[in-house]
Order: sequence, then C-alpha cells, then structure tokens
Amino acid sequence: MPKLPRPYAMRDWPQVTRDYLAFAFDFDKKGEHLPLIRWTDESRKMIWMPAYIGNQAGPESINLFGAIVSGALVGMDMRDFRGTDWVAMAENFHSPQDGIFLDWIGGSSGNSFWYDVLPNVLFIQIGALYPGDRRRDDLMTRIAAKWYDGCVALGGRVAPPALPDFDHTGLNLRTMQPCDNSIRIEPEGAAGIAWIEYAAWLKSKDERFLTAADWAIRALTTKPLEANPLYEVLLPYAALTAARMNAELRRDYQVSKLLNWCFEPKPAPQARPHWGVLCGNWNGLDIAGLVGSNTDGGGYAFAMNTFQFAGTLAPVARYDGRYAHDLGKWLLNAANAARLFYPNAHDAEHQSSHDWAAKYDPGAVVAYEGMRKWKRGASTVMVAGEQSLAGKIVAGNSASTHYCRESPLDVEVIEETPVAGSVRLEHVWKIPLPGESQRWLVVAADRRDGGHGGNHFAFSIANSPQGPFTPAFTISGNGSQVPNEIPAKTAEVPESWQGTLYVKVASTDSSANPQGRDQLRVDAMAISYQSKTGPFATGDLVTSWFDLLKNSTVPIVLYRPTSVTTDLGLYGSAHVGQFGGLVATTNVEAVLRWDLLKTDYFHAPAYPTSLIYNPHREGKSVEIEVGPAAVDIYDAADHCFVARAVQGKTPITMAPDAARVLVLVPHDGVLVHEGSHTLVNGVVIDYHHE
Repeated sequence: MPKLPRPYAMRDWPQVTRDYLAFAFDFDKKGEHLPLIRWTDESRKMIWMPAYIGNQAGPESINLFGAIVSGALVGMDMRDFRGTDWVAMAENFHSPQDGIFLDWIGGSSGNSFWYDVLPNVLFIQIGALYPGDRRRDDLMTRIAAKWYDGCVALGGRVAPPALPDFDHTGLNLRTMQPCDNSIRIEPEGAAGIAWIEYAAWLKSKDERFLTAADWAIRALTTKPLEANPLYEVLLPYAALTAARMNAELRRDYQVSKLLNWCFEPKPAPQARPHWGVLCGNWNGLDIAGLVGSNTDGGGYAFAMNTFQFAGTLAPVARYDGRYAHDLGKWLLNAANAARLFYPNAHDAEHQSSHDWAAKYDPGAVVAYEGMRKWKRGASTVMVAGEQSLAGKIVAGNSASTHYCRESPLDVEVIEETPVAGSVRLEHVWKIPLPGESQRWLVVAADRRDGGHGGNHFAFSIANSPQGPFTPAFTISGNGSQVPNEIPAKTAEVPESWQGTLYVKVASTDSSANPQGRDQLRVDAMAISYQSKTGPFATGDLVTSWFDLLKNSTVPIVLYRPTSVTTDLGLYGSAHVGQFGGLVATTNVEAVLRWDLLKTDYFHAPAYPTSLIYNPHREGKSVEIEVGPAAVDIYDAADHCFVARAVQGKTPITMAPDAARVLVLVPHDGVLVHEGSHTLVNGVVIDYHHE
C-alpha cells in the first residue's frame, strides 16, 4: 500500500454525506426512477426506498439505518430531518417474533448472520447517537439478551466452559437452531455479536452480556490462523471490541490476529476466500485501501464494506497506539480511493450507469455498489442470427435473449414440432466472438415440460456451421420458481476459435408418439469475456453474475437493460458518513485528521482524540485547531506530550511516514499512572503507557 496514493484527489466527505442525504430523502425529486423515497401509505409512518436506483425491492434497514447514522455523524438531527423523525421510524424493522431487528420488514432470521446482526449493530449505534430514549434502551437490552440466548443455543456454556460454534450460515432465533445452506459459513457473525454484547454490558452491567462478548471474541481468536472468519463487514467489530476489552478490562485478546484477518485476503479455508483490503494500481489509479475480493475478475471493491471498515477500525488506534501508523496509512488510501465508487470519477466508458448519473446526479452523491479492475463484457446473439431445423418459435426471437431478467420478462420460446413420427427441437444461433482469450458461452434457459417424457435439451457449440459440435451442457429442469429468474449454464469457448460461435440446441429423445411437446425458454444468451476496460464502476444488479470459475477468479456475466435498473446503490452510499463524520483535511495536502471518538460508541469519558498520519517523505508542520481554551496535547502513539498550554491553531511536527494519536487535555491537569493507563483529571488519555 503506498504511503501517498496517486493521483491524490480527496473528496469533501462531510459534504458528500450531507448532499447524499438531501438527495435520497427528497420526496419531490422528478425524473426516471425518482424520487428515491416515498410514503407507503397516507399515515406516513413508513417509507419505501430501494437498495439500488431503479430497483423495485425495498426498504432495507441496512439502507435506512446507515443513512440515519451517517446524518448524525455529520451533525444532522435525524429526529427532525425534513420534518420527519427517522430515528423513530427505524423501529418498524423490529421483529417481535425474532427478538431483533431484521433487514426486511416481515422477514425472519436464520438466512445470514451478517444480514441478521448488522441491523442490530446499526440500531444500537443510533441509540448511542440519540441517547436518553427509554424504548430504544429497552430494545437494546432485549437485542443483547436475544443474542446471548443465541450464543447459548450455539453451545456457549459457563460451567463446564464451552464456546459457541459460529461456523454456520445463520441462526434462526425463533427456533434457536443453526442454519446451514451448504454454500457458505459466516463465522464473523460472532464479531458483531461481541460488539453488541459489550456495548450492552457497558450500559447495563448485566454479566450475561459480558460473558457473551467474551465467548464471541474467544470463539474467533481461537480459530486456526488459516480459517479467517471474514465474510462481509462484521469482523472489524471484533477487532475494535477486543482492543477495547484489552484496554479497559485488561484482557489479552489477539487484536493483531483479528486485524490481519480484516486486511489480508487468503484462500480457503477462509470463510470467503480472497476477501479483505485490496492493494494495487488499476490503470494508473491507486485503489489500495478499498475492501472486497482480491481475485474476483482480477479485483472487485465495494462501497459499503469500505465505509463500514473505516468507521469501525479507526477507533482501534486510541486503545492501542501501536496500530496508529498502519491504520492512518490505510485510512488515507481508503478515503482517497473511495472517490472511485462515484460517477464523477470516470468517463462514460468506465461505468455502467453513466447516462442516468449524468442527467440526475450531477453532484455524484450516489455511489456505485462497487468497482471492478476490469469490465466484464458480453457479446449477444445477433438479430436474425438463428435457424430452426426442427421446432418453431412461439414467442420472442433472438433479440429477446440480449438481457437477463428483464421486467417484464422477455424470453424466446421455442416449441418442439413433429419430425418423422416424433417431436423434436433443433435450433442454431450465431454469436459474434470477441477477440479476448477468456470467453464463455452463458445461457439462461429452462425446459417447460409439455408431455415429452424423458426428454432434455442438449446444447453444443462449434466454430463453423458444419461443425463438429462440441457438447456444452444440458437443460433438463423447469428452472427456478422465483419470478424473472431462469438459471444459467456456462461453457468455455476454445481460445483458438475466432469469428462466429454456432450454438445448437436439440431434443435428446427421438422416440415416437410422445404425449406432448416441450418448450425451451431462453431468457438470455451471450459470450462473457474480460474486456480491456478498467477500472469499471459497476455493481451486481445491471450485471448478473451466475457462476464463479477457477477459484472465484472468472465471473460469468449477463446484463440487464439499464432502463430497468442501475448499479447506483443506496444501501452502500448510505454509509458514507463513516468517512464524512470522521475525516477532516489539514493545511498539509494528504495529511488527514480522523476523529477517533465519533464511532467509538459508549466510550468512557474522553478528551478530543484524533489520528494524524504524514505520508510524505519529509517532515511536516501540521496545524491543529484546539479551540480557545488552553490545552496540552498528548500523543498516545508516542506516549508523551508534544505541546503545552496552546490555543487556537497549533503547529504539530510530523515526522515522515509517521502517525500521532493526539489527545487535547486540560492544561496543567492532574497526571497520574494507574498500571498501564495514563490519566489526566481522572480521564484516561493513554491505555498503553510505556
């Protein structure tokens, strides 16, 4: 990761946060897919808001709660923003049946740890930002009690001692049974639960909650080093909680192990192989610091993950100054590279929803869900590039196969016809082959059983109309029962093939006297390939990802029309306040000041504390505004005072490639040491005095 990322182009993150909220919560906006928010009924007790601009699904608590937290972090009162109490509205997502907050109203727990835990983390953060409400405090206690019971259900015991087993996909809090989908485990659920339980213990001193926090941290730190539990966004909460418990309760948890897991992508058995913090330069742009997959298509970074990591991990530096340098360096890189999630960082060729963003979001306040190192291309079937040797087209044509999952669903339907005493289907499409070396045929299709028992549809491919045709895959089932979702099959195209790909489908059963005629429904067909365009701001909605080949390095892609939706994600953009509420620029370019108290929820009494990192090759004098009252400035990273009796703008000397954790303490306060702690007037200013 570079000390000083290039090009350096820092956005005004506090202003981006305020502008995003003004944009997303404007009921009067006009235009395609606008407004982004509306009331669900005349009572005005609940809103609808999509996860993506143009998407019809919503609302999600992760979206709304993230926006409420972001607003509070930049000083907005979300209890009366545009005449609405959004904080009170958040309670609509509470599920009495599950005892927690869910991402979807009317949903149920158990499908995913991170989806079940993060809404509760965010709700408790809202409670910390808007304290003094008895109902919110009661809900916080009930959430912690429910997850304590969940830890017990997963095997947590005091006597005899036993740790919960979080190696599951989720936990159904109605039945208290773990859930496994045979695809993934999400052990990082323990991280979010640890944060919830410790926060609840700090507030209530209920020993059950401290016990559960200890269980959860130990369940993570005792895992083998290669079994990284990171799945999505929760693991940083374990690093922060462990650092706090070490500092405040004299625990001895392996914070370095947890932090390294957050940052360093590793292969399986990592819960989500190759996920973590990315490094590298993509086509002349330093992208180090962003969070996502290190291998998916060469690299795929995500906005929400990056914002969440920053807000959660920054406070670690105040509990253990040994991490100040690395956290400061990473935060600088992340805050600089995160601009690449926004439309104004790219020309039209390097983003998937340029036209909409240019017309309706000229300020570029809504971020793309993510950014890829390389754009994934798709070459579609040519209109009239098809021929029926047996069978007839009864709906649509090859043009209907250009996009997947359109709304309404647009498919090509081919039905078997009589041939020599039987019924058969034999159809050929022609697709132009792109010149790239890595190419796959992708077909989203299913078979509708019309009574031709034992029949399937076999696909094969060739580089000439005469063949020979190579078997590719077979469509046998009736597909998904989910509306507008037809499963996809893939086949690799040989590198030596150029020009045109011929795709043939044929009935596999030619027996006489079938009872009926089967139909083949083709939703989409394309050649997926990796283009030379990158980086590419995008997401997972306009682009549909079907399979991951070669150990998650080659995504297979089809596209939905941009008229249906965009890749501009509200549920990621909503968390921008994790930057906006913490970061401020200084008089020295690329030297940032990070507020370490803003997202350190329920912290003990503390003096203003900030992290500063100097990425330059030479020392710098950085001006710090300390206010009108005289203060002494203490560096908790170097364990010493760096200024005495200063006021207003104060110069602080920063060595090259060095960080400071600056604490503004009352001038001539009473300084004492208690064990490893240093205190002024009874307030800890350094948890690890040396």
